Amino acid sequence: MQTIRGRKRASSPTNATLPHSTSSTGSGTTNSSSSGNNNFAVRRSAAASRSSSSTNLKAAIMILLLCSLVFGSFYLSYDVVKKSMEVQKHVQANNQNVAKNTAATKEDGATAIQSPKEDLTLSKPQQTPPPPPPPINSDKCAFRSYPKSRLYGLHDKSQPNFLSSDATYIRGELPTILNPIEKDDADQTAPVKPCLDTTSWETLWDESTKKNRLPFTDGHNPSIVSLASNPYIQGTNNNNDNNKQHVRLDPKHIEALTSAFPNYPPNNLFLGVTIFGNGQCKFGLSEEEVTTYNFSTYNDPPDGKRTIIAVMTPPMPLDTEQNQQQQQLPFQILGQTTLLLERDVKYGTKRQRGKFIEAESNPQGGYTRIHQEFDDPRFFFHEGRLWVLYRNGPLFGYQDQIHNPVHFESVTNDEKGGGGGEGTEEVKFVAYVKASETVRVCCGRNIALISEEAARNVDDGSSGKSKGGDGKTAEMEWMPSGSLKALTWVDPVTVVDVDLGDVTNLLKDHRRLSEVDKDVGDGVAMQAKLGEISTHHRRLGSAKKPKSNIHGTNGYLVPLPSSGELLGIAHFHRPENRKESNYALHGHHYTHAFFTIARKQQSNNSGGGDVGNATFQLKRISNEFLFRALSVPIGEKESPNDGDIIQFASGLDVYGSDIDGKLILSYGINDCEGAVLTISMSKLQRMLIEVEPGQEVADLMRTAMR
Repeated sequence: MQTIRGRKRASSPTNATLPHSTSSTGSGTTNSSSSGNNNFAVRRSAAASRSSSSTNLKAAIMILLLCSLVFGSFYLSYDVVKKSMEVQKHVQANNQNVAKNTAATKEDGATAIQSPKEDLTLSKPQQTPPPPPPPINSDKCAFRSYPKSRLYGLHDKSQPNFLSSDATYIRGELPTILNPIEKDDADQTAPVKPCLDTTSWETLWDESTKKNRLPFTDGHNPSIVSLASNPYIQGTNNNNDNNKQHVRLDPKHIEALTSAFPNYPPNNLFLGVTIFGNGQCKFGLSEEEVTTYNFSTYNDPPDGKRTIIAVMTPPMPLDTEQNQQQQQLPFQILGQTTLLLERDVKYGTKRQRGKFIEAESNPQGGYTRIHQEFDDPRFFFHEGRLWVLYRNGPLFGYQDQIHNPVHFESVTNDEKGGGGGEGTEEVKFVAYVKASETVRVCCGRNIALISEEAARNVDDGSSGKSKGGDGKTAEMEWMPSGSLKALTWVDPVTVVDVDLGDVTNLLKDHRRLSEVDKDVGDGVAMQAKLGEISTHHRRLGSAKKPKSNIHGTNGYLVPLPSSGELLGIAHFHRPENRKESNYALHGHHYTHAFFTIARKQQSNNSGGGDVGNATFQLKRISNEFLFRALSVPIGEKESPNDGDIIQFASGLDVYGSDIDGKLILSYGINDCEGAVLTISMSKLQRMLIEVEPGQEVADLMRTAMR
């Protein structure tokens, strides 16, 4: 028992201080206890070591994260500061520019630019607002803008039937643009608008909008010709004596006109005539569109219809030794006047329900003169004089075309004319026609007169003579001036003699017929004495050949001396009827074609039912074309590659050689304004295509391939 208790005591903690026992039993017990303690210490040390390593790793990660945060903040702060500095720099530069502009403006006496009041330290500088769109139709001398509905629609994928399935064209070729803008060079000139003054008969100021509107019309369908005595030798080295001796216009008949412009040689002046009538400027436009396009609020011609004659500058620069004052843009207006009617006899016809303009004497001497309706006026030449061809439906009916020689008078200092405007210089000349010199021709469409003809003798080429427009060698001579003729129809070609009655004698004798209508009951009898009514129908022949719907346009067939042909321009309008539609009041969708006629080598007019003079035949004709549209519709930056819905070529003349000179073309746009341009005669010669002998326009009409 004691031993057991003694062992218990021996194994008590008090024995820990005793020296190591040598007994095997005690020794084994002690070693076992020491080994356990050591293992525990090692484990604690390893655990502590692992704990310390983990702590160090966490600390390192925290340090790395902290460093990243610090460096990231620094980078972001630096970028913000940099951008802020750039903004400040930009703002300072703007302020400096504003200051400079303000100082410069103050020096020029203009209104100073106000510095913006907004905070200029914004991160983005203020952008300059885009300029406002240009005002529509603010310049009456510029070509007008129209809605897109006033375009022809040349390239529209879906065209109306009258232009597609129901239409035929010359040689089956669709019309093209005669003068595309990219071709404005030596071969053609850019169109120019004759800028005429209307302020003497209409008011442009609109009180509702507090600005000027455009005129009711700008003058439509102009006819422009050269005043040169012989325009066919201008600017050429033509050594043909016959050509040099030819005189188309005797200078003595226009001396009062040309003397008003002493700085210009008469051979360098041009003359235009145009109607201010029932235009279609605002056809189909709503009231809002009329205001948007700045068109006139008038619904009828102010102060009635009137015809204006204007003297114009030449189409090309003059020689360098000429006065610099003459170096102006082409076809600029030098002076204008209203064409007047001198009431020396009754004017009109009985069949127009007794509508006449009675003769009226002027208390100061002579006869009164009034402005009158000379509709679609076109110039032509005969016996060295300038004539005007026109219509006057209310007084003569719409089947007759009327023509009179034009007279000019100088204006004294105390006279004022009827064509100038408020604030403009006074009219420099007066132009008028006499009722007693009226000639009527019935019944064609846009008749063209023939007065000059050049005969052409073709040789075998051994003479060394120059070649004509058709490539054949010939010697040219002018035929003696004969009777006046008229091309009344283009298809088939129908040429008739015009009976001038006593008008030719009146012009030669310079007599006034103050007593002419004392024994005359009405204007018909008067006209029968002074200018017989020439009535002719189409020359269709016994076979009654089909005809096309081509119509003449210009009032004068211009001679081509090199080939002995006569040049004209004709038109189609589709559809053929002239009924009012959604497109226009009358005809629309016009196309044009150049053509020539010439005398037959041998007349084969032996019966066959032909009427009139059948000695002329169609020689050459071009394919159809349009003039390029000059309108820039709202929202567009340039004119479209298209034509206008109404184009009417009313003037044609040749200036210089018919081989390498200039062709003067004048035409109307939308029954509202006019234009004039030139193309080279070489281009015209390339366009004209010869037809087979005996062919008429109807024989060339084909359905177009699309």
